[in-house]
Amino acid sequence: MIKTDFSPFGNRTQRANFIKTKFKEQIEKSENILDVGCSDNDLKKIVGNKVFGIDVSGTYDKRIDLDKDQLSNFSDNSYDFIVCTEVLEHIDNFYDVLDDLMRISKKYTLISLPNCINIWKIIKIITSSRTGKFYGLPKEKPEDRHRWFFSWKELDEFFETYCAKNSLKIKEKFLHFNYSDSPKGMLIKLPLKIFPIKAFAQSYWILIEK
Repeated sequence: MIKTDFSPFGNRTQRANFIKTKFKEQIEKSENILDVGCSDNDLKKIVGNKVFGIDVSGTYDKRIDLDKDQLSNFSDNSYDFIVCTEVLEHIDNFYDVLDDLMRISKKYTLISLPNCINIWKIIKIITSSRTGKFYGLPKEKPEDRHRWFFSWKELDEFFETYCAKNSLKIKEKFLHFNYSDSPKGMLIKLPLKIFPIKAFAQSYWILIEK
């Protein structure tokens, strides 16, 4: 049975704080950490200089375009802990970059991906007849969009198979229910803690151990 987590975060800085708290053990044990898709290097600002951030935009330590270069700049087993949250859904070469993450990881790899069949998203698509900013057909060519549309169940089945095939251990996995502590958020969150209907989860998280 997959676990659940209800710790809320509303922006990238809060997400970095969530990672620092939730994965404190792995962070403390790691001498070096690679943040793939670091944006403005929030994790580095919080954890310190043992974090090295890469991205195609933002305040990175090194500019890397995963669609073009993958992670060819990095050698095998070069980072104790790799963080890759809300990134892989943005690139075409999902499988190749995932293999690269495993190649350069010495011990731990943390991945999070959206649950695209989140019930609120589906309701919005039905009521608005629009698929949202990351899908659909914008009037102008978008700079960024999601290339994949998957459910939490498809993600879970994929990673179970992938890890078994590559002799990797699933250290932890959970569904994240990202509802705020506002009155509206609490109204949704409290019953879900008792009856965690998985379609209400916004994302799927997995910690892989080599």
